[in-house]
Amino acid sequence: MARPKKDPGDKRDKRVTVYLTGKEEKMLNVIAESTGLSKNNIISKAMEQYVSALEDPPPALIKEKMNEIMNLDEERVRGYICTAGHPLWLEWTWPSPPNHCPCCGMTDFKETWTGVVKRDFR
Repeated sequence: MARPKKDPGDKRDKRVTVYLTGKEEKMLNVIAESTGLSKNNIISKAMEQYVSALEDPPPALIKEKMNEIMNLDEERVRGYICTAGHPLWLEWTWPSPPNHCPCCGMTDFKETWTGVVKRDFR
């Protein structure tokens, strides 16, 4: 019987061999069993966390992160409407509501919705 096809997003095109001590292997196995994730996913997530926690990442990592953000197809946003009826939205991670409307300068807002918007007009 053929192996089921993998999701294209889960496919890996490069291989790395990781040499673990016995203790490290036991820890990885325990984490994999308790979370239900594959060992590859656990190691990948650990690497992502390590890189995101770097205080002064190398310029190449910063550039790659910015390229990734610029190439996103969709984004989570929060929608607002000012008292004059102008709609606007901000990134979902923006820390607070807007200070003023970019169209009329009003400072009174109502939050209307939170959701995902497509970045393309195709």
